[in-house]
Amino acid sequence: MAEWRKVAKVMALGDGHVSQKEVEILREVILKDEKISKSEIDFLQEIKAESKSSVKLLDELIADCEKLIK
Repeated sequence: MAEWRKVAKVMALGDGHVSQKEVEILREVILKDEKISKSEIDFLQEIKAESKSSVKLLDELIADCEKLIK
């Protein structure tokens, strides 16, 4: 079975751009349990760093997650 991080990266970075729809999916999945881990924040930051471009919503998702972990 594929590792969830690899599958999610392929989904989010397939075309090099992280779209609004992709961020909405990530937000729904990551915040579903209303908890956030350092690993999940690291994952979102990896997606941001590896993308050629992304919507501002990705930055907002990362900021929202960082608020929840503190």
